[in-house]
Amino acid sequence: MTDSPWRLIVDENSYADFSVSVSPAVEKAVVNGDAPPTIFLNVFDRDSITIGVNEDPEQVLDLEFCRSNNIDFRRRVNGGGAIYTGTGSAFMVYYVPTSHPDVPETTAEAFPKILTAFAETLTERFGFPAEYRPLNDVQVEGRKLVPTSLKIENGVMTFRFVVNVKEMNTEVAGAAMPMPPEKVQDKVHKDLQSRFTCLEREANRDISTDDLEQMARAAVAHAFSNPDLEFGELTEAERKYAEEFRAEYDNDGWLFGKSERNRFRADTQPGDTVGYGREKAVGGMLWATLAVRDGKVNHAILNGDWHPRPIESVGWLEDALDGVEATEGAIREAVSSFMGRDEVEFASVEIENLMAAFGKALADQKTVG
Repeated sequence: MTDSPWRLIVDENSYADFSVSVSPAVEKAVVNGDAPPTIFLNVFDRDSITIGVNEDPEQVLDLEFCRSNNIDFRRRVNGGGAIYTGTGSAFMVYYVPTSHPDVPETTAEAFPKILTAFAETLTERFGFPAEYRPLNDVQVEGRKLVPTSLKIENGVMTFRFVVNVKEMNTEVAGAAMPMPPEKVQDKVHKDLQSRFTCLEREANRDISTDDLEQMARAAVAHAFSNPDLEFGELTEAERKYAEEFRAEYDNDGWLFGKSERNRFRADTQPGDTVGYGREKAVGGMLWATLAVRDGKVNHAILNGDWHPRPIESVGWLEDALDGVEATEGAIREAVSSFMGRDEVEFASVEIENLMAAFGKALADQKTVG
């Protein structure tokens, strides 16, 4: 595998549409062995937002503002948080089998390895002090330059970089994505305008698509022992997959799949109570919702922008809490048992983080109106 050419694709799509169509299509093709390891550089042709697979748009977006300002938004199939992308910025995605000797098999290994290599590449090519910031960002002197998300499943690492190339309209982005105070409690810069930067600002020059291509080639060479990259295009099978994924994910049923209105509101009865709790872990924000009936958890929702592996493991924890006594002791026992499972990795999210969120949700219980 190390001697076989990898494919480099350069294209233009909106971030929101690419995330729910082309991106999962390429991932599926690489998983199936129908495509070689692929590096995809996508330049955004309009502004848009995606939220993570474990996020509720009603919690993390101002939906009325987005709709009134014609800001496109989707819930993607990968983890991480809400990301606003502007026209002219770019998305770089690595689709690489974990059988390759340079590809990590866990989230905890992948973020520092891949992002340190990428930060060093930016410094070498553009001359500013980029650095890896745990868990999943590249920053310049405390300002976020590259947010990322990661999925390692079915023998393939899908590593997604949003490269902020152009200046962002931070007023619009901040209004579209209101930030909970817990989100920035450990950040040097607290407001959106000072927290984010862009490649052109730090490099002090215009950045072309050719610059981005050369950046991608250098970053891949640095991280993966210099594989041969050959230009390619989407196959007919990948285009078909993309249309199938678009039909599956570009609809309100999927978009609001993590929302309580779709998950238990229709099932509430007189006397039921619901509570909410938020907690910031190193791995990301946690949003806990507990619906309680007759002293037991009737429904549990755990939303957030961290990076669970596998993705569906969040649902396993929610299912494990259903029917548990609505006490901190009983919930802790269920959470501890779940976190002890060998097949589960909640990178940089600890039992105490989960219990802080669920504990707040227990303390916040109010009768359903």
